[in-house]
Amino acid sequence: MTREEILKAALLLYSKHGYQGATMRKIADEVGIKPASIYFFYENKEALFIEMFQQILNNHHEAMRRVLEKHQEEPVDRIFSAMLQGIVDHHTSDYIETSSYISLVTAPIPEIKTHLQQYMLEFNDWLIGSLENALHRDYPSIDSNDVDRLIKQFVLLGNGLFWGINLYDSSYLEGQVKLAIQMTDTLFDQLSKTYV
Repeated sequence: MTREEILKAALLLYSKHGYQGATMRKIADEVGIKPASIYFFYENKEALFIEMFQQILNNHHEAMRRVLEKHQEEPVDRIFSAMLQGIVDHHTSDYIETSSYISLVTAPIPEIKTHLQQYMLEFNDWLIGSLENALHRDYPSIDSNDVDRLIKQFVLLGNGLFWGINLYDSSYLEGQVKLAIQMTDTLFDQLSKTYV
């Protein structure tokens, strides 16, 4: 028995039953241990779910970091497109993790909200820094207001795609990704006219 097995069982049961339904007894049964054994690793249910949530956030950040690393030498418009596709690829590749993430965001655990806010601040700082560097590389004279606007538009498109994952079937979602990429292409066409 490992901490990882407990986290995996918690993730699975949370995705099926939500916070209230994913009891310590059900998690223990899924792993094949007594409920009391979980407390060797976790002080309480909240601590277990906070660690599970943090793991989901870490997986998301690592996936986005890999996409950026793979495309960092490409033109910035291609980086934006790759990152949008990366959001969809990451979240559609693991339905259990994605549905748990969505449920955890609305969980009745105040610490999770704190973790999410802290993660989003750190992730946004990383994302802004990375995209800003790519924008300045390709458009050295770009105005800081245009940088800010482009990154906010990217975040808006990325958030829309993320929520679309849970609303649309795969073919419709694919169309949404294409539209989002076309929108970024249009933004960069306009930018190229401004910063020739």
